[in-house]
Amino acid sequence: MDQNLIETGGAALIALLVFIETGFLLGLIVPGGETLLLAAGLMSGSGSLNTPLAVLIVLLIGAAFAGDLTGYWLGKKLGGRLHRMHDGFIYKRKYLEQSEEFYRKHKKRSLILGRFLPVIRTFNPLLSGSGNMNLAPFSLYSGIGCVLYISSLVLAGYFLGSTFPHLQQYVKYVFLGVAAAVIVTLVFKWWQDRRKAPRQGTSNA
Repeated sequence: MDQNLIETGGAALIALLVFIETGFLLGLIVPGGETLLLAAGLMSGSGSLNTPLAVLIVLLIGAAFAGDLTGYWLGKKLGGRLHRMHDGFIYKRKYLEQSEEFYRKHKKRSLILGRFLPVIRTFNPLLSGSGNMNLAPFSLYSGIGCVLYISSLVLAGYFLGSTFPHLQQYVKYVFLGVAAAVIVTLVFKWWQDRRKAPRQGTSNA
């Protein structure tokens, strides 16, 4: 990955990935938001990202919050159908059940605590929307969760990059690893679904 691309468009790319993790449910198939945020902070701390730290944090908090609102809206649209959906390319029933159990235990706090847990943070907005939680409390708890989650991980990466600036030479490999994980997982999921389709057709015959 070209270093100039990281320097000029890195922040926008990271923000997009943070948004689609919950907004388009990418986090259900490729958990890895923590690695991405640590890498963002590391790039900022080592000087390989031309975006001030404060701007970067605000940008990523906004992207995470927008993703949660999109997931909440999707949950509103799906409503009870969320519990009747069959396993598909992205959606898995077991993820819903895991998230619901966490949601029942922690109630509204799950929107804060769940931010730090893969899969849970992706399903929480869906459950809040389908469960008819009011937008105001959802926005409050989601906002708090986004601020704590983004700030803590980006700052941790920033101080790591400031302390060990030579780590910036490995940043491109982090991005390549994340991109490869997304592509490989999507292809594998597609291949799994293609294999299951003939079996399901045979069993229904």
